[in-house]
Amino acid sequence: MSLDMAPSTESISALTAITARGYGGLRVKWQLIGLGLSFTICTAMPALAVQPATVDASDNVAWSKVVENPFDGKIVYDRNYNRGFVFVSSWSKNGIGVTYNRVGSRLIGYDAGFGYSGFGFGHRSRGFGLGLGLFSSGDPVYRYYLTESVPDSISLAIGGKVYTYTSGPVLPELATALATAPSGNIAIRLIWNDGKTKDTEIGKDTVKAWKTIFQPS
Repeated sequence: MSLDMAPSTESISALTAITARGYGGLRVKWQLIGLGLSFTICTAMPALAVQPATVDASDNVAWSKVVENPFDGKIVYDRNYNRGFVFVSSWSKNGIGVTYNRVGSRLIGYDAGFGYSGFGFGHRSRGFGLGLGLFSSGDPVYRYYLTESVPDSISLAIGGKVYTYTSGPVLPELATALATAPSGNIAIRLIWNDGKTKDTEIGKDTVKAWKTIFQPS
């Protein structure tokens, strides 16, 4: 999606990140609110097929626009989110990166005064971020967290045909399909080896950027 927004520094500083490698070959990351604690759990993990996106959703980048990257050349970054998930992807001839974050919450109690209430995703004048809020007497207090994973493959529905990508440089057939994709949003399916799938979309501005990035050399 074309969601040109910037991170909230004060909100990001309120997070403590806990990262675990494992969980059926997925990279899983939990971000907790204001605990003042951190720890890491490390387990063996097989090599990923699809690589994670090269940016995070809160990064201050030119979303859905062609930019030059010293490692990948021409590249475009896309993100799509709602209350339940945050989906970030990066697209270049060298490869496609995808990160899927599920947003979860847990009730941790009720507060009798005013204070910090957690974070949420939405439109703000400063852009995408983890926003601060106030709660009044008796309001429930929730802890929000992100569970981050990388699918094993992705499928794109373009021009009545389905193309699948797993790893490495984008092959000529897929590159041609991306470069000639019709205007508008494009359906994408994230696929995990355990049978789970998630359908979402790539925004029209990113689809437009594909025409520049994947045009034949």
